[in-house]
Amino acid sequence: TTGGATIMGSFPYPRNGIIKLDYEFILIFKKLGVSPFVPKEIKEASKMSKDEWNQYFNGHWNFNGAKQDKHLAMFPEELPKRLIKMFSFVGDNVLDPFLGSGTTTLAAKNLNRNSIGYEINNNYLPTIKEKIGATKDDLFKNVAFEFIDQKQHNINYAKDISELPYIFKDTIKFDRKIDPKKLQFGSKIDSTENEAIDTYSVKEIISPEKLLLNNDLLVKLIGVKVNKGKIDDAIKFLQAKLKNQRVFMRFDSLKYDQENNLLCYLYLKNKTFINAHLIKNQLVDVDNGSDYKYKIKFLNLTPKENKFPTGQAK
Repeated sequence: TTGGATIMGSFPYPRNGIIKLDYEFILIFKKLGVSPFVPKEIKEASKMSKDEWNQYFNGHWNFNGAKQDKHLAMFPEELPKRLIKMFSFVGDNVLDPFLGSGTTTLAAKNLNRNSIGYEINNNYLPTIKEKIGATKDDLFKNVAFEFIDQKQHNINYAKDISELPYIFKDTIKFDRKIDPKKLQFGSKIDSTENEAIDTYSVKEIISPEKLLLNNDLLVKLIGVKVNKGKIDDAIKFLQAKLKNQRVFMRFDSLKYDQENNLLCYLYLKNKTFINAHLIKNQLVDVDNGSDYKYKIKFLNLTPKENKFPTGQAK
């Protein structure tokens, strides 16, 4: 949706325009076999009006969205309400594997259906209880709520999967060996909120251009080229600068080199630019063989005689 804006994106210039009205798709899957018997009184209690039928079983729905205040993916009650009325009878069980803020459970309760929901983020529990009315003892006397913390089970998933009659194997092989959780900059899904700027500590200085962070992420400094005669001095400099310090990363248009190393600009928490300081102190050479955002800046930090590779005109 537009959120009230009349023009969105990079107007009037190309590339970064934003579609005013986007769409959510609903996928419908039906089980094979014979449907269970439904008593006549249950059918009667679950009837839809002619207007509801024509509106619900239509290829396009149009209704207002929900305010995104207590959850990052709130949707209006009208959405699960329609689906529950379309595909379930009064007293049926509605499964919500992504409970979130509890909207589906609320819709199920209001339509006299049972519901079961799963949520991995305990921080949403107060929001769920408030939405479905579980905190109001004097209301909804005919409704029972049960909140269960799932226990950790010692399950060998690899063994269980290996015994399945069919195992899906993706034909597309990913060549980036980096856990996306290491570069998520805080997640609202699993409550691992980080600081406004995601910071790390340096676990190991492998070389003047390669560092291992505390989350075991290997990074390579953009624009930095090892000077073999100053490796020890450069490592000592980094040890002094990075000891007991928090660092954060910024990236360029090229995220990885040919060896799949993650390329970054490294800063101390006080915004000291590590790449630039290594070059300014003449502890490393400037990488002049590739293009990157601060290439000119880095070249300007070096003495004139070092700005050009051997054989290149000055």
